[in-house]
Amino acid sequence: MKFKIAVFIICCCFTLPAFTQNHYTVKGVVIDTASGSKITDATVTVLSEKDSILQKFTYSNKGSFEINNLQPGKFLLMVTYPDYADFVEHFTLDEAHPEYSFGNIGMILKSKLLNEVIIKSKVAAIKIKGDTTEFNAAAYATQKNAKVDDLLKQLPGMKINQSGAIIFQGEEVSKILVDGEEFFSDDPALVSKTVRADMVSKVQVYDQKSEQAKLTGMEDGVKVKTINIVLREDKRKGLFGKAEGGYGTDDYYMGQAALSKFSPKEKISAYGNMGNIGQSGLNGAAANKFSIGSAAFSFGGFGLPVARDGGIHYDRKWNKDKQSVNGNYNINRLKTEDRSSALVQNNLPGNFNTSIRNSGSNYVFNSQVADLNFKSKIDSVSDLSMQIRGSASNRQSVGFSNGSTMRGNGVLLNESDRISSGSSENQNASLSMNYTRRFKKKGRSLSANAASSYGESEGESSLISDLRYYNAQGLLDSTSRIDQYKPGFSRSRNLSGGFSYTDVLSKTLSMSAGYNFSAANSKDEQRAFDRSAALPDNVLDSAFSSDFRLKTLTGNYNAALTYSKDKVYANAAINVADISYRQHDELQGTQLNRDFTNWLPNATFRYQLNKAASLSFAYNGESRQPQASQLQPLRQNSDPLNIYLGNPDLKPEFSNRFSYNYRVYQPTQDRGINFRGNYLTTFDAIVSNRMTDSAGANIYQSSNLSSARPSSWNIYTEFYGHATKLDFIVSINLTVNGYTSFNYINNQLNKSKRVSYAPQLDIWKNKGTYSYSFSIGPNYTTGSSSLQKAINNNTRGFFTSLNYYTKLPLNFFMGSDINYKYTAKNQVFDRSFEQLLIKSYVGKTFLKSEGLKVTLSGNDLLNQNSGYSRYSSDGNFSESRSATIKRYFMFSLSWDFSKFGKSLQPQQGS
Repeated sequence: MKFKIAVFIICCCFTLPAFTQNHYTVKGVVIDTASGSKITDATVTVLSEKDSILQKFTYSNKGSFEINNLQPGKFLLMVTYPDYADFVEHFTLDEAHPEYSFGNIGMILKSKLLNEVIIKSKVAAIKIKGDTTEFNAAAYATQKNAKVDDLLKQLPGMKINQSGAIIFQGEEVSKILVDGEEFFSDDPALVSKTVRADMVSKVQVYDQKSEQAKLTGMEDGVKVKTINIVLREDKRKGLFGKAEGGYGTDDYYMGQAALSKFSPKEKISAYGNMGNIGQSGLNGAAANKFSIGSAAFSFGGFGLPVARDGGIHYDRKWNKDKQSVNGNYNINRLKTEDRSSALVQNNLPGNFNTSIRNSGSNYVFNSQVADLNFKSKIDSVSDLSMQIRGSASNRQSVGFSNGSTMRGNGVLLNESDRISSGSSENQNASLSMNYTRRFKKKGRSLSANAASSYGESEGESSLISDLRYYNAQGLLDSTSRIDQYKPGFSRSRNLSGGFSYTDVLSKTLSMSAGYNFSAANSKDEQRAFDRSAALPDNVLDSAFSSDFRLKTLTGNYNAALTYSKDKVYANAAINVADISYRQHDELQGTQLNRDFTNWLPNATFRYQLNKAASLSFAYNGESRQPQASQLQPLRQNSDPLNIYLGNPDLKPEFSNRFSYNYRVYQPTQDRGINFRGNYLTTFDAIVSNRMTDSAGANIYQSSNLSSARPSSWNIYTEFYGHATKLDFIVSINLTVNGYTSFNYINNQLNKSKRVSYAPQLDIWKNKGTYSYSFSIGPNYTTGSSSLQKAINNNTRGFFTSLNYYTKLPLNFFMGSDINYKYTAKNQVFDRSFEQLLIKSYVGKTFLKSEGLKVTLSGNDLLNQNSGYSRYSSDGNFSESRSATIKRYFMFSLSWDFSKFGKSLQPQQGS
């Protein structure tokens, strides 16, 4: 009942303004001057005469338009339509004239005009051009030396969340282009934090077609939310960069330099980075474009890192932009030292075990990666692209752990001590090519692709493990020791090729079909040699040695049918993969042969209710075959208390995912609604089967579940809008998600259920000289396990965050990031957790451009960062703490520089 009342209040908050506004109206009819015919879907915009800020807009319906609920005042009416000159006229609304009728508005083709219509001294802040929203950067003041993300924060419908993701009208932006092309990288974080705001003329936001749709000319329903940064004419050739360095207490330090030089035909960029404050690459996410798949070089927030990395990018276009080449080279080094502790409760039928473990590790990772990309527009109907990529890396690690396991009655079950070390070297190379031919008939095309890859890895490790087992009375029963040397080698080769065909069957119907074939060969070899005073190093432990040869042949067939007309888009597709799996165990002399057929049906329906609202539904089905490690894994004893076995009888699982998305956005009010959600269920799910013996050792093996179906679901609801009088944006949202999962524990089926509720309030405001954001929200999670009905993992929590920045007199500035988190104790964890993290900074800018900046910053001022995490999974609950970067103070100096023509961007403080 309380939830219904809350929803009612929220709805009232957004609908009440509509009933309190004055009823001032403007209307008219848009016609072609030459023919007299009425023009449909012309964009009609009302702007404030004083500052040209957008008030409201609409589209003509069979020529007619009417805009209601305006405030009294002086306005400009702008009417735009492709190939026609803009119509602009002044009008006034007041108590004496609450309605203004323009009658027939004649639109003139540009081809018939001797001169274009010019609006003198007026800057339209927003224009709606079909499906594209265009912002004029000149209408938004920024600070000197501001970056694109500072400009984006001020645009209606745009926000940047705490993780740096750019959100527009409730959807995350996946790409940022510059003048319609990738600018060193299309990563939003890289472009928005690197390109200067005073270089920008316009910001365009639209849904970009997929690469396949652009090549073939046929819509495939895949859209990517994209921002295109249109540069000023005097900024399309130049040089810019940044150098920064800092040193702080406890020997924390950082240094970074980046330089970019570009022209319309050639671009080159280089950067270098070093530090021990958890920063790698240009700005974290940006480095992913230069590194070998960020997971290998990312810092996850736990441990104490020391990073060194650098990269260079070059691209060039020639022959009237018909050919282009770009290349990247990156070198990385990451050293991490970690110390952690963990508490884990493993549920058993009618009982449980509790484990406490302390561990530490030192880890060093080095890598180099290079890639070269070539694109050629052979002629007006043919395109060719090619990519070559290679990487090399090595890693070394040393680790230790010690722990104990207690029975549910508190009696000691086992103790363990483990020391391990290892090193490995990896090399990978790949080549891929794609050719597309478009035919005379629009939408008809033929594409062919081929690819080849090779990779190998060689390494060695050592393991010393001591285990002590205790009887029911807690007395020592037995011991075991492992002392082994483990060399290993793996190699993989892959060759693939295929084609796809697209065609238009009618004005509303199109199709595509394709076939791809791949052949993969791999070798995975691991040896384990016992070491002791009585045995030489070459005594093979066959129980934990393996030598597998695997051959996989895959034939993939796909077909799709698409319907598109006016406001309706529908697509249905099917993908079928025939897989032949042949694995030979060289040591055991056994053969495992399996054949799989994977089905991937999917369908999409989208209806554009009007220019502001859309509704879509989607279905995705997927067969997932067992992984090689689930069928017959490499035998391991690196953790003697947790052993994994294969199951050669596993069959594929099949999942069904249903989703919906309803979105409304009113740009004139900067207000919107987002409803989205999904539901996933799985047949013949591959689940874990854990056997825990009387000594506390766990043996894991995967199996198919036929008696029940795991499921998960998610619902997200958001209302957001511009609080006009207070001039800030407010968002009220609710996320509810849950899952039901299954696993076997000692051959008994365990059912785990979890539901989380997370309402949240966000408020933010961004101006040229200051910005702030505030978030607050409780959360509540229910969790249960069928094997431990008396114990639940119900948890309540709370979080709040405040971030602000302000520019002070005499070019001083200051800001803070404050984050508070609270997690209550429950039946599983007897202690609550709370943490308040405060990061603050103060500084001053120098020079006319304010490009030189001195900053004094403090990280984790209250020294509360403990690296804490708590989670639950099938049949267990756990919490852990890890070493992490805590309090320090740092003095830093940075210099932003550029060389362009005179800036036309309005800036505050000048």
